Amino acid sequence: MFKTITFVFAFLMLFNSCAVKQQSLVMKDWYAFTKNSTKRISPRQAYEFKDEMIRMYGDIIGCLITNKSYKNFELSLEFRWNMEEKYKRDSGKKNSGVMYNIPSNSSDHIWPQGIQFQIKENSTGDFIFLDNIKAKVNGIFIDAGASVVSPKFYSNEKPYGQWNKIVIQSYNGKCTQYLNGKLVNECLEVSSKEGKISLNYEGSPIDFKNIKLNHSHKF
Repeated sequence: MFKTITFVFAFLMLFNSCAVKQQSLVMKDWYAFTKNSTKRISPRQAYEFKDEMIRMYGDIIGCLITNKSYKNFELSLEFRWNMEEKYKRDSGKKNSGVMYNIPSNSSDHIWPQGIQFQIKENSTGDFIFLDNIKAKVNGIFIDAGASVVSPKFYSNEKPYGQWNKIVIQSYNGKCTQYLNGKLVNECLEVSSKEGKISLNYEGSPIDFKNIKLNHSHKF
């Protein structure tokens, strides 16, 4: 009986140690950096936090960057293009992105070293490897450069104004990107395996919500 109890206890301890730890990223987890600034500023100075959304719009290009660095995680969030007439800007392709594995020693600038889940008309799901990030896609190493695009495998973006769900998994150099439940891109042997996360505002009004991070999970 003693051995049985000991085994069950040990199993429960192991289960708990392997459990996924989830957190919601809220305003206190970010700082803002814009193209016309040289210092970090409060998120509310750059963007609107309203109705459980982050609303990014206006004339100034910039981003929200996490204060902390993350390793081996799953990031999930939802985005939609803001179609309200008062926020409309130009008629060009709508453009934004979610960056991750931004090295903690990378300086604040537009745009830092890291990997981007491209959010863009007809291109949502592309990888963009910035500032000489290296990776292998479909068994072939990409040529590192200032900004290298590796196209998505599939298209799965919803019409303008509807919410889209993104899931990004980063684990020991393997990165997978999902859009609305479909695997749209994957790479291996990424040179940057951990780092900060950013939500980019590139001039197209966009809303984000339900930003959640799962830790300590093998994907």
